[in-house]
Amino acid sequence: MPGVAKGDVSEAMIAEDEYFFSLVRKANPKKKRMCLKCGVSFLSANYGNRTCGSCAAQNARAAIRAGQVY
Repeated sequence: MPGVAKGDVSEAMIAEDEYFFSLVRKANPKKKRMCLKCGVSFLSANYGNRTCGSCAAQNARAAIRAGQVY
């Protein structure tokens, strides 16, 4: 910031940093979930991910063969 000495940190800068970091959300911890297609337990980052990597790849291949690319 121009006009501020290197060692001097103003209260405005601290307030800006606190505001910024209050907006940042922490990452969700991964949880073990059961795949809806094959029943295998796998690590999932969020509740919307309910298929394991193997089943997700199979679904992607099937969508390409059907002409529906997501």
